[in-house]
Amino acid sequence: MKKSLLGSFIGISILLTLESLSRVIIALYMKQDILMFSYSNYPGILWPLLLTAIAGFSSFFGAMFALTYGRKKQLFTLITFLLLVILFRYSQIHILYETESISYPITSLILSLIALFLAWKVIRKPDKNSELYKDQPEKDDFEPTSYHEEHPPH
Repeated sequence: MKKSLLGSFIGISILLTLESLSRVIIALYMKQDILMFSYSNYPGILWPLLLTAIAGFSSFFGAMFALTYGRKKQLFTLITFLLLVILFRYSQIHILYETESISYPITSLILSLIALFLAWKVIRKPDKNSELYKDQPEKDDFEPTSYHEEHPPH
């Protein structure tokens, strides 16, 4: 349980680090102030879309770390990381609600949830039932068979 909590908090810190680093790089490139939560205060459409895409990727990388580090209790790690991501994205939406359009933060929330689901699919432990099927040889459906093998004479 300790590793699950620690992995979730480190995953959130990875998310925050990647997003902050991307915002700093964009601000230095554009020679503007660093906007730590804003999306649409950057000029043009490219930068808000790039920040939204980076939000999805950073959530994926944070979730991958959290689920890998808390491998013993993956469901608890998933729920903890999910709650932390929702808390972060909702607070971002709440901060930006009065100052700009919330379409980018909501898209970031949706992309973060999709990235978390994809990381869960990649990292999830296989079921014990699926190991039973690994030992059985796969039947090739495209093997040529004759008509007489499928339909023996009566």
